[in-house]
Amino acid sequence: EPTGPVGYRVSSALRPKEGQQLCGDQLATVETGGMLYLLLSDGMGSGPEAHREAALTVRLLEQFLRAGIEAAPALKTLNSALALRGETGGATLYKYGAAPSYLKHTAHVTRFTAHSLPAGLQATTEPPEVTRLALPAGSYFVMISDGIADENSDEWLQNLLAGWNGTDVHALTALILSESRSRRGLEDDCAVLAVHLPLPGEN
Repeated sequence: EPTGPVGYRVSSALRPKEGQQLCGDQLATVETGGMLYLLLSDGMGSGPEAHREAALTVRLLEQFLRAGIEAAPALKTLNSALALRGETGGATLYKYGAAPSYLKHTAHVTRFTAHSLPAGLQATTEPPEVTRLALPAGSYFVMISDGIADENSDEWLQNLLAGWNGTDVHALTALILSESRSRRGLEDDCAVLAVHLPLPGEN
């Protein structure tokens, strides 16, 4: 902690792993609040993904320090932010009418419905219904058209999702499509859209 003006020189160098274009380690120097901070982030692994993570870490920590947060609480906040970022995704669901949507995490299924009229039948000034949700690692988010099911006939789908133990999102959508045909035949067009947030290390 300098007590008066102190001159300094800084040198830094980065070299990527053999065969990689981008370095997975990142550096920064931050002079703020009368302090000089030397930041080094050793990215996990190597290559573009490690580079992005290390660069994000350095950038966030620099922003915290420039905002006047002291080093220890800044690092604690950074740790929480990166842990949350790795485990949960954020999503916003916009609905005009439409069939339910579903979030499956472990054996728990949450259903999202909307009570507004379909698009085109709303007053032009009416906004869609908006729901913000978190998507934890390992979860599935499923959207369907009412040819698959509606909120009065979707118990089978909620049970199917609750019992789903696979990891292949393509297999899940194929199963939903197949099961809906056995229950409703081909009486309507059908659409299924699903996204899966894999757990760390999961293909």
